[in-house]
Amino acid sequence: MKTYRRHYCGRTHRSFRTLARCLWPRAVWVTGNGPYATTARHRVLTVELHPTLEAAQAAKRVIDSSGCGGKCPCTGQGHELIRLLDPAQMEAAA
Repeated sequence: MKTYRRHYCGRTHRSFRTLARCLWPRAVWVTGNGPYATTARHRVLTVELHPTLEAAQAAKRVIDSSGCGGKCPCTGQGHELIRLLDPAQMEAAA
């Protein structure tokens, strides 16, 4: 699983949703909140945040098996599971 530790604005974000908006400014939507993101990147980028790894894995299985829903012809390509680590959390853990 990828872990995103750095972003380029230099600010400390108050929530994972604002961090996700910073990481993926071109996402058509960011929903949920939590340190695990599932992304689908096809015609557009969508990001869904989850509070636990288990919830994120379950969501990824759904989008992998359903082809994102709608008329998306994908077979799991373009879907990722990413752990978000905010710099403020890294400092607190140190």
